[in-house]
Amino acid sequence: MVAEGAGRVEVTYRPGDPLGSPLWVRVGDEVVVTLYGSPGYGWTPVESVGGPLAVVETESSEGMVRAVVRATGPGEGELRATSAFRGDRFGPQTRLWRLLVRVDP
Repeated sequence: MVAEGAGRVEVTYRPGDPLGSPLWVRVGDEVVVTLYGSPGYGWTPVESVGGPLAVVETESSEGMVRAVVRATGPGEGELRATSAFRGDRFGPQTRLWRLLVRVDP
């Protein structure tokens, strides 16, 4: 649920897309992140690395992961997930997806 007056921003990433520019939101806004995998690769759940961001909902299916993240206060934080080859733990290297999020009051 998004608080009254708050917004909702959709962020989608597909294999081969460039990483996104920093995102600006306001306190109370929600960021909906959808990461699509490629054959043989699956994403770890999206996590918040420092800052005023809280992951409030996650789901995954067949290489795709989706997360709803809420901005809980002003500041700067980062969202991250990694994609690893599922067929062989010694297979191709993992890939890192990250998004810098700046939260205004």
